[in-house]
Amino acid sequence: MHPYVKGETAMQRSDEQTLAEMVELARSGDSLAFDALFSSYNASICTFLARMVGNEEEGRDLAQETFLKVWRTLPSIRDTTRFRSWLYRIATNVALDYQRARYWQRFFKRGLLSRPLDSSVHQRGLEERLVEAELVQEALAQLSPTNRSCLLLKIDAGFSLQEIATMLHISAKNVSVSLCRGREQFYRAYCKLATEQEAPSERRSL
Repeated sequence: MHPYVKGETAMQRSDEQTLAEMVELARSGDSLAFDALFSSYNASICTFLARMVGNEEEGRDLAQETFLKVWRTLPSIRDTTRFRSWLYRIATNVALDYQRARYWQRFFKRGLLSRPLDSSVHQRGLEERLVEAELVQEALAQLSPTNRSCLLLKIDAGFSLQEIATMLHISAKNVSVSLCRGREQFYRAYCKLATEQEAPSERRSL
């Protein structure tokens, strides 16, 4: 049996050395090793891209494009232990290329996040959770592409400032500035949207 056919479960228990070995196998054309990498990272990449472009369906399509690029360019990766940051850099570039091509049209009428930012949302009703997910998506959509990329790569994917700087080809200082601005812009946009959302309900209750 192939050592990596267990996919995501095996990946979750693996260390960096095992991941590097799997990437090395995939680099050599081992499709089963690549399938295991895909199974492990596809869900998180779909979520990341959905938040980047503001639409869940488009996020899934862009994830497919991302993994096609990964498969084609995998032989060029120099450090197999840095596969995750390399993967997210490709996903980020795919999203930014998509946004530039479409002049960043707003798609969040149908865009719902796969998972909420706030864990307390799980304790609320389904309708409230969907409304909040839409508000988060709309607030993210109002950020500049750079600020949104930095915010999601830091908070959603957990990369360090230096890793994000390498991915986006900017300085760590610029990443820090973008994070500060992104957090402030997101907070203001979210509060404004939430207030607008509550206003019609209050008028109906009068």
